Amino acid sequence: MTSMDTGLLPPNHMKWKLRVDHRERGSRLLELIGECKDFDTQIQTLQAGDYLVNDRIIVERKSHHDFALSIIDGRLFHQAAMLTRLPQRALVLVEGPKPEMIPRVHPNALKGAVLSLAVAWRLPVVFSRNPEESILLLQILAEQSQAIKGRNRIPFGSIHKHRVRRRIFVLQALPGVGQKLATRFLQEFGSVEKVMQADESKLEGVPGCGARKAAAIRAVLGSEQDSGD
Repeated sequence: MTSMDTGLLPPNHMKWKLRVDHRERGSRLLELIGECKDFDTQIQTLQAGDYLVNDRIIVERKSHHDFALSIIDGRLFHQAAMLTRLPQRALVLVEGPKPEMIPRVHPNALKGAVLSLAVAWRLPVVFSRNPEESILLLQILAEQSQAIKGRNRIPFGSIHKHRVRRRIFVLQALPGVGQKLATRFLQEFGSVEKVMQADESKLEGVPGCGARKAAAIRAVLGSEQDSGD
């Protein structure tokens, strides 16, 4: 797909600046970018994210499957925290057809993660069907980045100050978990990741979480536990 296909052209026919993290080597999207004449592309190691558009917009790209797995292992929220510390605007791009079922992840957990990114971190989540659509989104972002002036970011101090609040918000996406129970979970386990990895017996040990609620939570997150075999 090229700018002639979309009607988008860089100003004065100059190429848009695109910096791509080295981990994206071999991806179909990077291959399409190479075929496109709109971008001045350089491969480098980015502090966070996968694509830096015109030094103004940073894009974290994930497949649907990786997006789900990153919720389980806690990577998603760690990456969100890193993205919000950057001076650029940031967003999460979820690419590819949505699997009919993702093991160990309930649809409500996915919805909760999207809402958490949007509300707690102010990171929009954009979906594309395939790399061909993703490159169109990059072209649109490059065009719109010209209108972005200034940082307009949340101060890092405020991000740090509200970190616990964000974690509580994430945990409230679990069935039967309100603000008080989410707070107790964090006090007991110390992190969202450890809460999501805890088995039923450990969840039951937290005041306010009975056997039925613990079973419902594990059913959402997936009952399989790493046995270490």
